Amino acid sequence: MSKCGMRQTVIRILTDIVLLATTAVIIFYLGKALPGFDQYFRLAYGGLILAGGVLLTRDVARIIAVDFKSELGKQAPVLSNAIAVIGYIFSAVAAASYLSFSPTALLAGAAFSGLVFGLALQPTLGSFFAGVLILLSGAVRPGSHVRILSWHIPFQWAFLPGYKYFSPDSVYAGYMGEVKEVGLFFTKIITEEGQMMKIPNTIIATDAAILSYTEENYYFNVRYEFPNRFDPEMVLLRVRELINKYPVVNLFVNEQSDKEFYIIKAVLNAQEKDHALIKSEILTRIIRLHRELEQAEAKTANASGSTGSTGTGSTGTGSTGTGSTGTAGTTGKSSL
Repeated sequence: MSKCGMRQTVIRILTDIVLLATTAVIIFYLGKALPGFDQYFRLAYGGLILAGGVLLTRDVARIIAVDFKSELGKQAPVLSNAIAVIGYIFSAVAAASYLSFSPTALLAGAAFSGLVFGLALQPTLGSFFAGVLILLSGAVRPGSHVRILSWHIPFQWAFLPGYKYFSPDSVYAGYMGEVKEVGLFFTKIITEEGQMMKIPNTIIATDAAILSYTEENYYFNVRYEFPNRFDPEMVLLRVRELINKYPVVNLFVNEQSDKEFYIIKAVLNAQEKDHALIKSEILTRIIRLHRELEQAEAKTANASGSTGSTGTGSTGTGSTGTGSTGTAGTTGKSSL
């Protein structure tokens, strides 16, 4: 935690305390000046207790989520949200206790207000309770990989051009991403395209498939197409020499894509490394190999063409000589 961050945190907490203390003093002197409104000032004190608890809880949660993020890592948002939930509940209970609400009246008021606000705030409350459930269960936490397919978030894959999904063996619909933060109402996800998405927790709880893999056991494919005129065994040998430093699980000819082409496929394990970066490096090497093979083929063809032209020229000279001899013989016959 930096000194600048500590200073800002202290200033924020002191500001909230001064604001609460000032409000309490104002309510106190107003109560002295207006003795006939004690019941209303008591409600004001109860509201002040609730507001003070919420403000202080928010400050503590922010300290953990922001200022201690480097020390706590991915657990900082989880701990921050847990403290926020506990602090808000404790503030509400403290305010209700100060106001001396009877259990019967408290339950009746909770039932009536719950019916009214539950219908009006159903999506918001659904996200809140889904967030509490996610935090308590730990099913989704920072670092988890999820795939989301919901009618709330339209999704359409790019089906053209045909080579768009060349390396994957199949296409999975939905948004794929890594969870960065789980909040009380929203979950932040970084998609494969690098976009930050804040998704309501109700969608995470109901429409998200949680992928249990980590980068330690993440397998992916790299496929490349070669012309049939290049010997497959030679190509496999050259490709294996190029990518032997990478975590290759298997390398083989996958299929014949057309009458004139075949596809080689490399299966790799990321092993805690960025699989996208590994795929990029391997494709770069294979493309370079393809270019070298074509250049070697062109050089061989040029050399063969030069040799054939030289041989043809010699034969042509001999043919001319033969033609001349034939002409002389014809002339002789004519003389006779």
